[in-house]
Amino acid sequence: MHLIRHGESTWNRDGLLQGAHRGVSEAVLTDEGRAAAARAGLALGARLGPPGGHRALSLWTSDLMRTLQTAEIISVALRPSGWSASVRDEPGLREQALGELEGETTASLRPLTVPEGEHISEIRWGGGESMQDVFERVGDWFAPALIEQPEHLIVISHEHAIRASLAWLRSHSHRDIDWDEPLAPGSVTTFDVVD
Repeated sequence: MHLIRHGESTWNRDGLLQGAHRGVSEAVLTDEGRAAAARAGLALGARLGPPGGHRALSLWTSDLMRTLQTAEIISVALRPSGWSASVRDEPGLREQALGELEGETTASLRPLTVPEGEHISEIRWGGGESMQDVFERVGDWFAPALIEQPEHLIVISHEHAIRASLAWLRSHSHRDIDWDEPLAPGSVTTFDVVD
């Protein structure tokens, strides 16, 4: 299985909190983001190797513009290696919704105290989703996807959604999400699924 973070977006570049925002001002890829997506496609092609009898892949992606653009670029980048990839969008793979914080600058954020007796991953900052919510949402998507287990499961998503997915896939708790693992825009994380 391969988890790919979308390339740099206009909101990444401008230091804005993206979350699950959709609409006219939705974040799109920058030129660097497009280049990172192409590099991710080449890296993915190298990891997949030449196709055997089955040449078609599904690229499962969040339905937000920055991931859809990344998936389309990866689809094109895979063609020279012999793979044919279709893009399939899935709302369950969206980034953490951050409510009223979406669109705010990261520089304007101030630390808040976690209420006593609560865990930081269970707080719905800005009235959006907690990381526990994201963990459960991506788990609800992965559970049937792993049962169907296509030859290569490829997911294109967002930093927090990928971090929650990795915790779920490793059978960790939402309280044990790894925030230190590097997940740069356009990164490809390969996870071996054990039967």
